[in-house]
Amino acid sequence: MCNTSCIQKWRNNIKQDKRIARSMKRQSLLIATTNKRKQAQIKHTLGSSPLKLIFLDDLEKKMPAPDEDADTLEGNAILKAKAYGDAMKMLTLAEDTGLFIDALNGWPGVYSARVADISDDQCTLTLEKMKDVPQGQRGATFKSVVAVYDPTDNSIFLSTGEKRGEIATDIAEVTDVHKKSIGHTFGYNRIFHHTDIDKRASELTYQEREENKHHRSVALHNVKYFLQNQYGGKHFVVPVAMIIRDGKILMNKRNDPHNPQFHEVWEFPGGTVEIGENIFENVVRECKEETGYDVEILEQLPFIRVKTRHIERFSYQIYLIPILCKVIGGDGVFSDDEVLEMKWYTPEEIPSLKLFPDDENMVSEFLGMIHDAISKNNL
Repeated sequence: MCNTSCIQKWRNNIKQDKRIARSMKRQSLLIATTNKRKQAQIKHTLGSSPLKLIFLDDLEKKMPAPDEDADTLEGNAILKAKAYGDAMKMLTLAEDTGLFIDALNGWPGVYSARVADISDDQCTLTLEKMKDVPQGQRGATFKSVVAVYDPTDNSIFLSTGEKRGEIATDIAEVTDVHKKSIGHTFGYNRIFHHTDIDKRASELTYQEREENKHHRSVALHNVKYFLQNQYGGKHFVVPVAMIIRDGKILMNKRNDPHNPQFHEVWEFPGGTVEIGENIFENVVRECKEETGYDVEILEQLPFIRVKTRHIERFSYQIYLIPILCKVIGGDGVFSDDEVLEMKWYTPEEIPSLKLFPDDENMVSEFLGMIHDAISKNNL
C-alpha cells in the first residue's frame, strides 16, 4: 500500500521528474482563427487532446490573414491552414463555415462571412432575399469544414459537419449584454431555426449545441479523434479521485453527448496525466476543474485497474489508479462542460449506478479495502 511515507517519498522526486519533463514538450497545434466564439468552442472540444493549443494572438510573429478566395469551404479551410502552417512551421487547424439556403441556390454559401460585416446586415439582407419564399420551402444547411495541415509531410486532414434547419421570417431579439458579448460573430444564428428542437441557433445553450450535433461541433469531434490517433499515445495513466466525506464517495455524471455509450454515465473525478505532471498534481487539478473542490491526497489504494476502451475510430488502454482524498476547500460548483450532475454515494450504492463497463466490479471487488481506508482516515 502506498501510505503517507510512500507519498512523501514520491513528492521528494517531483523536482527530478519536472527536470525530465521539461525536456519533453507537447507538440503544438496552431488554431488559425481570431474569432473568439470559434476559439472558445475549439478550446473546449480539443482542450483534452494530446496537443498544446496555440492561438494566433499567442504568436510573437504576426502575419496578415490570407485571402479566402477559394470557391468551396474545403478550399478556404485548406488555404488558411497551409498559409499559417507553412509560415509558422507548425501543425495548423483552420476552419470555414457557410450557410447554404435551398431556395437561393445555396447562397450565401462560401461567401457567408463576406456578405456583410455585421450580423444585423447579414440577417436583414438574407430575409429580404427570402421575403417571397413560403413556409415549407425555407430549408437551409449550416456547414463547417475543418482542415488540419502538417507542414512536415504536407498532409491534410478534412472533417465536415452539417446541420439542417429553416430560415425564419424574422430576426430573433437578444439582450444588449448578449449583443455586446457576441458582436459581429453572431452571424446568421438569429434567423436559423432548428426545427428538431424548435429553437433559433442564437437561443441554444452550449449543452444543446452539443446534444443536437451543432455543425462545427461534429467536425471538431472528428478532428479530436484524428489528432489522438495520429499524434497521441494509446496508453493513458488516469488517477481516479475517491473523494470521501462522511463515509460517502463523490461521483460525477459524465457530460459526453458525442459519445452516447459514455454520456450520462457515473464516474469518479479524474483525467489523464499530462506531460510534466505527476499523479498527485493531476488529482488536485482534475478535482478542482471538475468538482470545484480543493482536495488533500491521503493515500493511493494498492491496486491498478487496466481497461481497454473503443470510441468510434479510436481504441486505447487506460490504467486507473485510485487515490483516496478529502475535501479541504472550494465551492463545489462543478464544470457543466464535463459534468451533468454531482452526488455523494455510499460505497455500497455505487455498483448499482450506471457506470463505465467493469467499474461496478472494481468497486465491489475492493469494497473492503475502501471501507478500511475510510475508517483509518476517519472519513
